[in-house]
Amino acid sequence: MDLPDAERYLLRDPREVVRILNALCDGNALISAHVMPGGLPCPTALLEVGPDGVLIDGNRQETINQRMAGADYLMCVSQLERVRIQFRLQQLRRVPGDGPATFAAPLPDSVLQLQRRELYRLELIPGPVATVQVPPPAEGLPLLQVRVVDISGGGLALAVRDEDESRFPPGGQIDACTLELPDGGEPLAVRLQVAHSSRRTQLARYPVRVGCRFVGLAATAEKRILQFIFQVERQRKARERGVV
Repeated sequence: MDLPDAERYLLRDPREVVRILNALCDGNALISAHVMPGGLPCPTALLEVGPDGVLIDGNRQETINQRMAGADYLMCVSQLERVRIQFRLQQLRRVPGDGPATFAAPLPDSVLQLQRRELYRLELIPGPVATVQVPPPAEGLPLLQVRVVDISGGGLALAVRDEDESRFPPGGQIDACTLELPDGGEPLAVRLQVAHSSRRTQLARYPVRVGCRFVGLAATAEKRILQFIFQVERQRKARERGVV
C-alpha cells in the first residue's frame, strides 16, 4: 500500500508472519489475490502454512492457473478480525498431481497488518478547523499553533510554515501537545511522533506538510477522534444527498 508510514504496520519476524498466515488458514479466510503484473483477480485460500513456505488453492479455470504459474508475484489481501492483512507471494510453483490445482510459494518476507480505523484519513481542508498546540522546544520560544490537514485514529498531518519546520524533526517525538477538535469538547492531550514531511501547495502560507502518528493515545481520546471523523463524514454525505 502507498502509505507514507507503511513500515509501521509491517511484520517481518518470520514467526509473526507464520502466526498471521496460520490464523488465515485456520479460519478458512478468503484471500483476494491479484496476478502481477496486470492485476488479474484470482480468489484463493491458504491450505497450509509452515516456516519454509505456504500452499494455496488454485483456480477452476486453467487459464488463470497458467497466469498464476507465470506471475511475478501474487498481491494477496484478506481480513482477520476486521484487520486488513496484505502480503506478496512470489516464486509460485504448481504442485504436481491429478486433483485440484494447488501452488506452493516461499514464506512472504513481510505481512502488512492494518486496521481500517488507521487506514481511513479524514481530509479537513476544506472543512472544519482542527488545530494542534505544540509546546516550545526551549524556554523563551513561543507556543506554536498549527492547523490539522487530515486526521485518523492513528495520526494526523499538519500544515506548517517554513520557519517552523525545524520543530518537527523526522522521527522526533513531541510531548505535551494539545489537539483541539471543533466538536465542542475539551482539548485532548496527545503525544506525536513525526513520521515524514513533504512540500505541498495546499496552503500557500503553510507549504510544509508534516505527518505524525499518535504515541500512547488514550482509548477515550481515540474514541472521540473517531466519533469526530464519523460525524464530519455523515454531514458531508448528507450535504451531497441534499439532506442538509
